[in-house]
Amino acid sequence: MSDNQNFNYSVNSVTPAQKSLMMLLAAVVLVGVTLFFTVRVERVSGTEIGVKVNNISGDFTIISESGTYIYNGLIDSFHLLDTTVQRLEMAEELSRGDRRTQDDLRIKTVDGSDVFLDLTINYMLKRENVEAVVMTSGLGDAYKVKWVRDYSRSVCRAVFGEMTTEEFYDASLRNNKSLQAEEELNRLLDEFGLQVTSVIAENFRFHTEYEAKIKSKKLADQVVEEQMSKANAADQNQIFKIVEATKKKDVFVASFAGKMEQLIVQAGAEAEKEVKGSESYSIKTKLGADAEYYGKEKNAQAITMKTEAIAEATKAMAKALTGLGGENIVRLAYANKMNELRVSGQPFVISGETERFSHVEEGSASSKRSSSKNLKTK
Repeated sequence: MSDNQNFNYSVNSVTPAQKSLMMLLAAVVLVGVTLFFTVRVERVSGTEIGVKVNNISGDFTIISESGTYIYNGLIDSFHLLDTTVQRLEMAEELSRGDRRTQDDLRIKTVDGSDVFLDLTINYMLKRENVEAVVMTSGLGDAYKVKWVRDYSRSVCRAVFGEMTTEEFYDASLRNNKSLQAEEELNRLLDEFGLQVTSVIAENFRFHTEYEAKIKSKKLADQVVEEQMSKANAADQNQIFKIVEATKKKDVFVASFAGKMEQLIVQAGAEAEKEVKGSESYSIKTKLGADAEYYGKEKNAQAITMKTEAIAEATKAMAKALTGLGGENIVRLAYANKMNELRVSGQPFVISGETERFSHVEEGSASSKRSSSKNLKTK
């Protein structure tokens, strides 16, 4: 039997059930092969956002949660977007940045000089605005060039171009301009779902011949600045000495004022003491004067009363003497006086005859005789 005859015999010998089973197996194999070549598995990490795009309708789905996702590669495509901080370097060195050519930024200053500046831009995608990134710049890394690079070069050229040539040597001014450029970039890129975290102005350069002139001028300026610093230091030292002298003066004045105040208080206390003493002395003197006045007044009254009594007694005696009793009193006094009289004498004899008799108390006797005559006359 030939081979064709054998094949026809084997085909004719397959039952319908066997044919159905074979067709099912063929379908399973076909589906398996199809799935093997079309099913895709993608892993989304915590620093990534997935974007699944329907290739037929063009619709896309944002997958912000991390995990493993399975999709049909014939119908859908899957893209991953990095949400970590990314770096854009634009520098003179060929080994830096994503371009292998000189990529530093050329800036025209306000005084007409050309400055070449190395820039580094740190930026990131905003997770909540990833849809805006996809809608405006599409999938992939187009946003890095279309938005970040182009806007950064344009804004930094304008902002740093507001500086003069010499101001580039001032690091604080460059930092201020970097912050200004960062604010302006965030204002412009916010609607595209991008955020700039920092703008770093690094090295800067001038044209070779111009840089030599600038260095010479800077050296001269440094000498001037050094002299100004010395003058400023002298001024500060003078101010310090003035302040120190003023403080010493204030301390002395305060001390002197304290002493004066203490002396014033002490003088006031002493004056108060003197016033109190004067008041006490015045009161004491017044009381003494009042007592003395009272005593003298009473004494004067006593003297007056005594004088009046003597006068009354004298009047009474004078009245008594004008009568008979007065004459008797005089006679009694005369008799008493004569009773006390002692007579002694010495006779003088001339020619045996006594001419005159004289006694020692002649004068007293004659006076007594005259007194007796006067009493008798009365």
